[in-house]
Amino acid sequence: SLAQDSTKTKPKEWLGVLTLTEKYQEEKNWTKDDQAVVGQHFQRLVKMKDEGIIILAGRMQLPTNDAEMKGLVIFNAKDEKEALQIMEEDPAVKAKIMQAKVYPYSVAVSKCN
Repeated sequence: SLAQDSTKTKPKEWLGVLTLTEKYQEEKNWTKDDQAVVGQHFQRLVKMKDEGIIILAGRMQLPTNDAEMKGLVIFNAKDEKEALQIMEEDPAVKAKIMQAKVYPYSVAVSKCN
């Protein structure tokens, strides 16, 4: 049946969840250089959106020291290896400002479609 077939296919959409590392949960620990890295992180997301990789990206509007604060990125990748690579190559992750986790995802409803 169609339902069985769809469970066998690997998802092409992924959810990246970004959290601030402990140091950066306190605003006083941010330097201009750290802020510049987050600027690079944002510019990379915009570029990847323009390339058709990023479906959407954003962050919760919570204080940086709120344990629930997260950034979310929904994006396309051919497999888990590529999805992890996309998130691990993020400038803020490389600089250890943010930590990234990746989950298989499927957009069910979107005003973008």
